[in-house]
Amino acid sequence: QFLVRKNGAKGQLDAKIVSPSGAEDDCFIQSIDPDTYSIRFMPRENGIHNIHVKFNSVHIPGSPFRIKVGKEDADPAAVHASGPGLGDIKTGVKTDFIVDTCSAGAGTLAVTIDGPSKVSMDCTEVEEGYKVRYTPLVPGDYYISLKYNSYHIVGSPFKVTCTGEDLHLAEKGAQETSSVVVETVQKVSKNKAQGIVLPLFKSDATKVTSKGMGLKKAYLQKQNMFTVNCTDAGNNILFVGIYGPKGPCDEVYVKHMGRNNFTVNYVVRERGEYIVIVRWGDEHIPGSPFKVDV
Repeated sequence: QFLVRKNGAKGQLDAKIVSPSGAEDDCFIQSIDPDTYSIRFMPRENGIHNIHVKFNSVHIPGSPFRIKVGKEDADPAAVHASGPGLGDIKTGVKTDFIVDTCSAGAGTLAVTIDGPSKVSMDCTEVEEGYKVRYTPLVPGDYYISLKYNSYHIVGSPFKVTCTGEDLHLAEKGAQETSSVVVETVQKVSKNKAQGIVLPLFKSDATKVTSKGMGLKKAYLQKQNMFTVNCTDAGNNILFVGIYGPKGPCDEVYVKHMGRNNFTVNYVVRERGEYIVIVRWGDEHIPGSPFKVDV
């Protein structure tokens, strides 16, 4: 269990726990005093669990919290993959990608490639994890599944499009599967940064749209609102910052409405010119930074 203090804020507190298998369960919330609440949970399996704690339907700072239950098992959520072999490929050309296991601990890495033909594939150990090399022979779509301790890593399965001539002499049949399994060892990167490893996002901030009066004019002591639509912009993290004449805006709430649509509400307490910054990952969305007069 752990404690949450409201620090005088008024509203509804709720919490749930998500297990490594994806199962969700409500946490037990008990009032200790008017400002302090005890949150208890009962994990039902070993591995990395995520505890989502929300206040008025908005995640509190640090939520979701990641905890490890049971023995020091490998963490599939900390594994990520990158490289040309996960992008556009050509028949007859050997390509590769790296599976970075530095932050995950030892475990079992399973690589499966489904496509219009079998591929020649091998897996070798490198400093940051494991390099997978393969050569496609038939054009078409290939699906690369990367599992760590039986769980898909972030982004898996990856869809890869292959172009070029058909180099496979046999008749075309159903989907073919190629696979390799590796028992990994503990890896530590020489350049390892402290903290959580972010997944590799595929996004395009230029395809984000935004609208609402809150991007043009704001009113004192009232909820000012605008919306951000990232539906066609891939997946990433939405960052919103508002800075005024005397510093950051006191209240900014970002709510995910589903399908990468967001509603942003904010309250200003001083007159003047404000700057609203909206970024999709590391990139500003079109129009950002916005100038708002109060």
